[in-house]
This record gives sequence, C-alpha cells and structure tokens, in this order.
Amino acid sequence: MRARLLFPACLLAVCLGVCPSEGLARAHGADPPSPAGLPLVVRALADADADLERFVDEWVRIAEIPAPSGGEGKRAAYIEGRFRELGLDPVAIDTAGNVVGLLKGRDPSLLKVAVVAHMDTVASAEADHSVQRLPGGRGGSLKAPGVRDDSSGLAGMLAAVTLMRRHGLVPQADTWVVASAREEVGLKGAESFTREHATALGAFIALDGQLGQISYAATGILWLKLHFLGEGGHTLKAHEKPSAILAAARCVERISAIPLRRSPESMESWLNIGSMGGGDVPNAQARDAWFTVDLRSNDPAIFEDLERRVLDAGRQTAKEVGVRFEPETMHRMSGGAIPGFADSVLVRSARQALEELGWEQINLTPRGTADHNVAIVRGIPGIAIGVTTGDGAHTPEEFADIAPFATGVKQIVLLLLMPLTATAR
Repeated sequence: MRARLLFPACLLAVCLGVCPSEGLARAHGADPPSPAGLPLVVRALADADADLERFVDEWVRIAEIPAPSGGEGKRAAYIEGRFRELGLDPVAIDTAGNVVGLLKGRDPSLLKVAVVAHMDTVASAEADHSVQRLPGGRGGSLKAPGVRDDSSGLAGMLAAVTLMRRHGLVPQADTWVVASAREEVGLKGAESFTREHATALGAFIALDGQLGQISYAATGILWLKLHFLGEGGHTLKAHEKPSAILAAARCVERISAIPLRRSPESMESWLNIGSMGGGDVPNAQARDAWFTVDLRSNDPAIFEDLERRVLDAGRQTAKEVGVRFEPETMHRMSGGAIPGFADSVLVRSARQALEELGWEQINLTPRGTADHNVAIVRGIPGIAIGVTTGDGAHTPEEFADIAPFATGVKQIVLLLLMPLTATAR
C-alpha cells in the first residue's frame, strides 16, 4: 500500500532554504512548514498583485474560446501552447483530450502531485462567449459563460506556474499540470488521466469552486434518464391508449416530493430534474416520454436509498398509467471519503495557505463534485479549491470577481511549494 501525506524531512530545504532540522521537528498533525516568508516566495506573491491585469487579460482570452464538453479543441490548443511557453516538459494532449504538462520537482522519488482545472463549459459553441467587464467594488467582475467555472481555474493555474517559473520556485515533487476535458459530463478527462497515472499520484488538487472552499471528499453523483414508453398513435385515438407523457408528468411530481436530507453536511443530498422531452409531432401521442434526474448525496447510504426511491417511483407510475418503464443510467460516480482526511496534511496545507494570505472566509466541506472525486474514490488524497469568488455558474449570468483572483493565484503557489506527498513504494 502506498504511503501518502507524510512529511519528507528535508522537503523545503533544497528548494527554499529551510533548515532540515525544522522539518524533522514537525510531528504528523502539526502545521506544514510554510514557504510564505521566504524571499523568493515573497517576490512571487507580490508579482501576483503587480501583474493582476496581465493575468486577467489571459483569463479573458481563455473564457472567450468556446469549449463545450467534447469540443474543447481550440481551448486545448491554446493551453498546450502556453504549457510549452512556460517550459513544462513533456507536454501533450492525451487520448481523452486532456492537456498535460510536467512541472519537474526536486525529488523524483516522491509520489507526484496533479493540479487540474477543466476546460469545458456547459455553454454551447454557438453561445456568445464575449466577456463583459462589470464595474463594482474591489475591481469589478467578469461576466461570461464559464468565466468562473472553470476559466478562472485555468487562468489561475497558468498564472501560478508563470510566477513559479519566473522566480525559480520548484516544487519538491514532480507536478502534473492538467487542463482536463469533459468534466461537466461526468469528469471524463480526469477519470482517464487518473486511471493512467494512479500508481504514481500522491495528491490531486482540482482548481474548481469558490475561493476559500476546500472540498475534501467525493459526493456521490447519479444521472438517470427515465423513459416511459407507449404505443403512440394519432390524436383522434389518443384518448383510448395509455399516455407516456402523462406517466412522465405524474412521475416528475412524485419524485419532486421525495424528502431530502439537508443537514448535517455529511448527509446533505440533492435531487434535480434537469431536462425532459418526448414525442415527435403535436398531433400524435408520444411513444417515448422521458426526463433526467441528477441525484447527489454526501452519504453513501442515503445515496443508495434515493436511487431506490426514484426508480420505485418510475415503476409505480408506469404501472398505474399502463405504460412501460425503462431507466437509463447516464453517469454514475460513487461517493466516498478517506478516513481522517479532513485533518490530513493536504487539507491543512490548503487551509494554512489561505490563512497566511489573510483570507478569512474558509469553508472545509465534504461536498465534492469536481475532478478530485476521481482521485478520492481510488484512495488518492484529493481536494478541490477555488481561485476566485462569483456566482451564476451554469447560467448566462455567470460572473467572477477580479480582485480575489490574485489571492487565488497566491494560494496555488504556496500550496504547490508545501509538502504534499511521500516517497513512492
């Protein structure tokens, strides 16, 4: 079994000039050694503020490249070019469409770190991706589809690597820098990357979410498409036959009435009917009426119970109306957590980085619905952290705040310089 989340004794000694005895003196459970006060790091963090507008310009360029799930090619080409400019080596677009570059560390014997931001958005290629800069306090905000989720993560990742390369800051462990594909349709790119590199990974950091949030577990996710099937027929004979549309409508109401556990957070659950359809023409009865269910829970037992309730509702309603019921599983991601992980080195390092940057709104949460899920379910330590604040994700009104982005970039720099993995076995 691989050892993870232990302190290499001299982790920062070569890279940042920390005395080895300081590392030896820190017991497991103590705060990780911080690089924040070291001269090279201080200068890098200062540049995050000084170069904010330049980083925002790149953020806008990324956000204005359409990248629907499965159609990330143009955005991937841009990211690949930037990885090469930054001197990552090797750099490649893998078979899943991820852009992957390696930021070499000081100690190749350590398990590797992956820092990941996803390229895709829920907006179509035809949507208006023009970024609007909105006025407001503390520097205003940017508005566009996917501008926070997850263009901010991509831009923050590039900015952090830029600062590290400029100031000669080298992570202790080799670090995969990854722009992942198809996150919005089931974490597909991250799953492929993690499956390929699982034996070498000791920590996985997804850049996705709100600044200050540290997600340390994996929420169970299930997408179902519930089909109600009938014979169909002309409107003039529709009253004589069971209606698939009627069954779907009644089942929507039945499922919407299922009670959801909202607290404590470890048991928090969600259910959403996100899309529906059916029928071919207005003057004929539908042969197939369907709707989708997005079901999520932080608790595995509740997750299984909710799935059972949804499927029971479908079967019962179909029987009552007199049509056939066929559920289709579109995507399933098992949830889970690593025991004691909320107090792990990776989580405490992320929290410490924010505290040292003066960010007060810190939220440790077991809610995890980002690329790091694929690591956690494999037993690989993983977290998701945000790069800025904002709101309106997955809507045309999505916006992201500009000023906090500098803190988000600094957070990435500090975290990548902290001890996160142990020697591979």
